[in-house]
Amino acid sequence: MHLSFHRPVLLLACLLLVGLSIASCGGSATPSPTTSMTLKVGTITDAVPFFPFYVAREKNFFKAQGLTLDPAVPPLLGSGAKLSTAIEANGIEVAVGGVHDAFTVSRIDTSIRFIGAVNNGFLIDVVMGKNFAQQTHLTATSSLADKVKALVGKKIGISAPGSSTDALLTYLFRQQGLDALKDATKVNLGASVTTDLAALQAGRVDAIVVAAPGGEIARAQGFGDILISPTRGDVPSMQGQLFEVAFTKQQVIDSKPQAVQAFIRALVQADTFIQNNPDQALVLLEKYLHLNAKTGAIAWNAAKASMPQSPLISQAAYDTANEFEVKAGLLAIALPYKDLVASDTINKALSGMPGS
Repeated sequence: MHLSFHRPVLLLACLLLVGLSIASCGGSATPSPTTSMTLKVGTITDAVPFFPFYVAREKNFFKAQGLTLDPAVPPLLGSGAKLSTAIEANGIEVAVGGVHDAFTVSRIDTSIRFIGAVNNGFLIDVVMGKNFAQQTHLTATSSLADKVKALVGKKIGISAPGSSTDALLTYLFRQQGLDALKDATKVNLGASVTTDLAALQAGRVDAIVVAAPGGEIARAQGFGDILISPTRGDVPSMQGQLFEVAFTKQQVIDSKPQAVQAFIRALVQADTFIQNNPDQALVLLEKYLHLNAKTGAIAWNAAKASMPQSPLISQAAYDTANEFEVKAGLLAIALPYKDLVASDTINKALSGMPGS
């Protein structure tokens, strides 16, 4: 299971080149609306935060809304950088990825719009190894300050510099007046949960910052435990944070309004199915992530609270994500909700749902 993120500076440089290339061709006028019900959609990878998007496909909710995905199985682009570059180059029309990816590309393309929440929980944890836990005597109920301070001087695995795993570490250290670059040793392990867990189990690092259900797996196998979990409530300032979104360009909304609204309605159906059918959702999650029943249950318990009730993007969830981006050093300034969230489009889509 993989969860890939990217370096914002490299992404911005790449997207800037794409933008300049498009500009040199004279750009394009505002498109006229069409009745096309086909959308080119891409995502990053198969991972827990993207589960509602998988459910919408697996349960044929896109088809039920009259929408055709091109191709039928959306490409897995492997990183937020590639996903954002693809949407900027018009290789895809809708991206399902991290809110950080959407924030970053919006800095050089003001037409980017969020059209739905896919996950409302920062599903990344700080997981400590068994030796670390025995030395520090920390538990889930220890104070956040004590947990962070115990990480000082330790080797901590992250996926890559500038990633969301790196950002979480930076954010937590800054909250305690510390500097993660100076006060800890970061070890780049890549975005594979399996690789991260292997490094922790072998003792190559004292702790890892890893996507769920990495911490739950470490606990179940007896070589580690979750030290800090935003979704567990360990970091109050991150509660309910917007994490994964569907985003597109305003030109796509203008040219294919019916298709975009159908996409949003399919997400509504997926969210409703997950909330109302937890047992069936668990079976689908096991199939999605290729997990056995025991590990699937672990993954489901870790993720179910973050599954949205609706693709509506609340001001609070957006603001929490925005504040995190700024305080973690990923954004220089906060980006206004009204400039990025396509509230009118989302509300029009929801008004077309039965019972609305």
